[in-house]
Amino acid sequence: FVPFLPKHCLWYICCAPSKSAGLIMAGRGPVKCMACPGLVCPDREAYRQHCLTGWHKYNSNQRMLGRTTLTEEDYLAETSGPAPDCGTSPATPPDAVPEKKAPETSTASLSVCVVFRHKDEKWSHSFMVPKGTTIMDLKKSMVKPSSPSDDVVSFSLKRGLVRAPHFESLDRDETFDFVFVGPEEGKALLERDERRQREEEQQAAQREMGK
Repeated sequence: FVPFLPKHCLWYICCAPSKSAGLIMAGRGPVKCMACPGLVCPDREAYRQHCLTGWHKYNSNQRMLGRTTLTEEDYLAETSGPAPDCGTSPATPPDAVPEKKAPETSTASLSVCVVFRHKDEKWSHSFMVPKGTTIMDLKKSMVKPSSPSDDVVSFSLKRGLVRAPHFESLDRDETFDFVFVGPEEGKALLERDERRQREEEQQAAQREMGK
């Protein structure tokens, strides 16, 4: 049994599936989108790309507001434009405001898809973060500011079986698995990462002195 974080945590509010939603079995095979009716992506990478589409973003917002989600056909009729299939470029949501082109010097944004599992249920949520964001910063963005400080360290983000260290910087789009570890183990993992970072900084300083 994997305990849930308290309901005041942002990931729980935004990402927990409704009781009437279809179940997605964990595994490496096809992934069924919990937000978009009738959509099954062939694999996790295709699903991650789908999470960037306007259709998925629109339906995710609908679910968070307790409104009815749209099938691909209904979305096409609503937006009068094509909704891309899994793995294609994202479309523009119907209520999106045209964006001005950012200067070339602006910080690029990354899409991070976090996959959640509980018993036989599986769902995900995408977070847009600036390039260079650390895992710790990403975790903080997943938790409401008013949440207890222990909430940030009570879960880990993993690539497969490998835990991402708190101070690792993100430089590309990523997909992580959410793993609840509890506050005690989470604090121990954070202290381990802090020691490793201090050692790396000391080694880097010694290399600079030796030049």
